[in-house]
Amino acid sequence: MKINFRNLSFLTTYITLLFGAAGCNKSTLLGSGLIPPGDFVNAHDTVISGIIANNILRYDSSVANGNSSYRKILGSITTDPVFGKSHAFVYTQVSLPKSAFTFDGAGQTLDSVVLSLAYAGYTGDSSTPQTFRIYRMTDPKFTIDTNYAYDRALGYDKSNLLGQVTVTPLSLRDSVSVYGNKEAAQLRIKLSPAFGNELLQQKSDGAFATDSAFRAYLKGFAIIPDTLLGTNRNMIYLSLNDVNTKLTVFYKNSEKDSLRAVMSFNQYTSAHANYFARNYNGSQAGRFINTGNPQGDSILFLNNAPGLYTKLTIPGLENFPNVMINKAELIITQITAGPSDMNNIFIEPGSLSLLQYGNGDSTKVPIDYYSSGGPSYYGGTRQVITNFGGIQVVQYTFNLANTVQRFIKKLDANNGFKLKALNTSSLPIDVDRVKVGGGNLSQYNMKLRIIYTKP
Repeated sequence: MKINFRNLSFLTTYITLLFGAAGCNKSTLLGSGLIPPGDFVNAHDTVISGIIANNILRYDSSVANGNSSYRKILGSITTDPVFGKSHAFVYTQVSLPKSAFTFDGAGQTLDSVVLSLAYAGYTGDSSTPQTFRIYRMTDPKFTIDTNYAYDRALGYDKSNLLGQVTVTPLSLRDSVSVYGNKEAAQLRIKLSPAFGNELLQQKSDGAFATDSAFRAYLKGFAIIPDTLLGTNRNMIYLSLNDVNTKLTVFYKNSEKDSLRAVMSFNQYTSAHANYFARNYNGSQAGRFINTGNPQGDSILFLNNAPGLYTKLTIPGLENFPNVMINKAELIITQITAGPSDMNNIFIEPGSLSLLQYGNGDSTKVPIDYYSSGGPSYYGGTRQVITNFGGIQVVQYTFNLANTVQRFIKKLDANNGFKLKALNTSSLPIDVDRVKVGGGNLSQYNMKLRIIYTKP
């Protein structure tokens, strides 16, 4: 690697030979403020860009699904030219108001039955419609005590459509009026009268006797987006553990009108899960996944879990001269192709995560995360900068001074790092994404800038 040094004195020849195979250059995209005022005379500055970085796609066992992960993502994206298609299904149960439940009075007549799910926001294009369909679940093992794999599709009766709705995120953001009462924003799906009348026929010593009997009768609901439409460009967020996630039967009896029975989501008894699938075929990312290229991939693709991550190594970094590392900043810069990449619709992650590899696939948080500056010093937060063409792009930086120092002192093995998007939306599954420069892509190269002083 070619390295540009300033005020290098006797170390110039040694370090140039050491890193001469990998190629380095100074960039105007580098982070600023690395050298403290007054230290220019004694500080030395080098930029290492010979980083080997590869896009990796594997099942992510760290993604929580079920149990206490009540925030869900729902929808379909079919229009992303960079990362391809993504689909998210939601499965959930509701619970009886009480054991031995009955509808009030006699001679009940159905008005309507509505499944509502508390709305918690969106990502993507807020004005584009999506269609959601509701089916009755058939999976016999859909239970509260299971943490489902996100790539496992659960069974539902595709021949029995209970209801459907077409909405936009804009249409969901406002409160709704139910029998004159205001309720917070929610996705509401009117279900079929046949299903509602079936509910009215259930007895307190039958399906409504206990929650277990109710689960045997109604295993749950599958909320499925239309994944075939070529115009899908958003997903919505739902909060299941919310008073507005419920099944409501509106009815009247021989004596009263405007009655309702509410079967709510119950965090202690209601099972729930997200199914999430990505398809990178035909996308820009699809050509760079699991290539195993020993020279690294020139373009890197990072999206929220479960998605792509990057394995990166900096060969020979442990052989850097035994100097005092004042700062070592890893710099990751977005590549943008303008509107054609749809970056104005599909946003970048708010933060990236950088973990240090130990033995095999084991990782740990680098020691710099625990430094006196804490996580804010360590970095990884999205920043907006101006690139060479005067275009604003996103950049992420990590401070690794102590980590590099430990490599030099042979206290840690230089086994590389795992770089991934960090889900910051309190969702275990999300779709933020960014395309960045790899180890050999002109001015967008991933770089490590080191500021050091001689002993």
